[in-house]
Amino acid sequence: MKRSCLLPIPAVLLAALLVAGCNDETKPVFSRINVSPSCGIAPMQVEGYAVVTGGNETGDATGGNNNLEITWDFGDGSASRTTLAYNLYEQPGDYTVTVTAKDPDGNTTSGSVPVRVLADSLLIEASSSYPDGMVTTADIIDFFVWAESCDIDPDNPDDYVKMIYKWHMNDAGDHVYQTRQPRFAFGDPGEYDVVLDVTYPAWAVTRHDTLHFSVSAP
Repeated sequence: MKRSCLLPIPAVLLAALLVAGCNDETKPVFSRINVSPSCGIAPMQVEGYAVVTGGNETGDATGGNNNLEITWDFGDGSASRTTLAYNLYEQPGDYTVTVTAKDPDGNTTSGSVPVRVLADSLLIEASSSYPDGMVTTADIIDFFVWAESCDIDPDNPDDYVKMIYKWHMNDAGDHVYQTRQPRFAFGDPGEYDVVLDVTYPAWAVTRHDTLHFSVSAP
């Protein structure tokens, strides 16, 4: 076991320190856990790498994992027992990758990192202040959009400025709004499909969503 104290000290105090521990490295410690990529589109292949130090003199501070048992749990039912591990995520979702190191004395340590797997490079969802789509010509409708990608946080308003919006009202006036949250009232009764186009220039992708409205006279 590794125990290091640099200053000369009395034997009684030394014994007490040995019991309590002084720079005690009896357990392995992760110096690096890396899972790459941490976000992507299903199916997504990831590579996991871990470096452990300490624990029964087997850790190598230069980056080795001598004589340590490394176990990976990728959070989707897949597991591996290698320092460098691979996994293929077939389904979208948020996963927690947990890696555990055990030395020959049975001492263990664990660490975890999150991985996000998306169904598409840009996910969007249009909505309105009238979720059932039943409105009258007197109603003013507020429109909203939710969006997510690997670098778009749906809960961060600042990320929404990275995208371009077009709301096609498809009414008699063929109104189009190029803003994230337009307001609109239909002038005539009828059935309308409002189409939202969201373009994310950084990924060079455009996605669409549609809302249906049944408009009646007030």
